[in-house]
Amino acid sequence: MLSTFRTEYRRRMVPYHAEVSALRWIRKFLDEFSIVHSSQIQYWQIEYYIAELKRKGHSFAGCLQAKSSLQFLMKNVLKRGDTAESILVDETPATVKITG
Repeated sequence: MLSTFRTEYRRRMVPYHAEVSALRWIRKFLDEFSIVHSSQIQYWQIEYYIAELKRKGHSFAGCLQAKSSLQFLMKNVLKRGDTAESILVDETPATVKITG
């Protein structure tokens, strides 16, 4: 799973330091839940992990990096993107400006 992640990241020409950072977040996530196979990953685990990072006081940038890495894993590597997008998107309503 991690080698496929690396391949996809490199195919998209993402900088090496971003790849290393993303892999670090994914490894932390996998270790947190003792996941040994991709079929064990559930969406609630990702939500819980991000919420725990926020609760533990990680920076906004760190939480965003972890969230983006896990979204990329689910959507592009594990091909489970449809549900991941709807679940992992912030519930904050967007501001709409109407001009006329």
